[in-house]
Amino acid sequence: MADPIKIEPIGSSRNVFQHYYGMIKIENAEQFGGPWTEKKLASLENYLKAYLDIFHGNPRARKLTIHYVDAFAGPGFRKVCDEQESSPDLLFLDEEHQYMDGSVRRVLSLAKGFDKYWFIDAKKKHTKSLKQMIKSDFPDRASKCEVVTADANKFLVDWTGRLQTMDRAVVFLDPLGMQVQWKTVEDLGKTQKVDLWMLFPYSSVVRMLPNAGPPDEAWSDRLTQLFGDDKWRQVFYPQEKRTELFGPYDTSKRDVTMDKVLRYLLKKLNSCYSGVIEKPLVLYNSKNSPLYLLVFAAGNKKAADTATRIAQDIVDRN
Repeated sequence: MADPIKIEPIGSSRNVFQHYYGMIKIENAEQFGGPWTEKKLASLENYLKAYLDIFHGNPRARKLTIHYVDAFAGPGFRKVCDEQESSPDLLFLDEEHQYMDGSVRRVLSLAKGFDKYWFIDAKKKHTKSLKQMIKSDFPDRASKCEVVTADANKFLVDWTGRLQTMDRAVVFLDPLGMQVQWKTVEDLGKTQKVDLWMLFPYSSVVRMLPNAGPPDEAWSDRLTQLFGDDKWRQVFYPQEKRTELFGPYDTSKRDVTMDKVLRYLLKKLNSCYSGVIEKPLVLYNSKNSPLYLLVFAAGNKKAADTATRIAQDIVDRN
């Protein structure tokens, strides 16, 4: 057998060498993120701890069935790459790699657990790795885990329709790009049973809003799917009247700032959720350029104030 590459385990990864030597092919790990990724996962993890404390400690809450859904679950591990970009296509040039736990391992490692876990990924190689990892490293929770190869949007729209009166859930939407459709976000909110953590692709949106005027049809369609309708045109390209030699005419001028994108996003979230944090976590790369906005929204009316207060406190500490 060939000598293995050097692996330096960091973070809270357990049994990383066991995985490398056979149970899970570590080369399937996503090459993605940097310190900003850790902030994102730490925020999620801290919220889940608080959420589970409440549902395990409150006698009335213990009667509910609690679900956790990771709709872009990945393979379980992620390879640490250059933090300056959000692209997963960057390559390491040396032989020494670092691996850190992905969201799935971090959630399953929590002392208190959910009644049901749903891990969704569109790539079959990722779900295969997840199934092997869960079976080998988390056998006590394997029976509570469903690993599904599917498009996240299609799965969630169907899944929300099957939630029962006594169900509650935390859903984590962590796409690499603009895969999440607004209908999915809206349907989750309408259940009034879901607390949502979503990574919003701020830098991708800004790049698709050119200075010269509204984007072409392909980019416009993607933005409309992301925002749910084409009202973004009026927000980011407001019409104004001008007068020249041959009379008045209408024109549009690009008006895109982080504050404007953020306010538009929060307004839309507030239309379908009972509570939304006012100051999402802005995730920057090493050049101090904003990449993503980590937003939180609570669906349940009775619990929304508590949930948003906890989430905002966690985000503020990051």
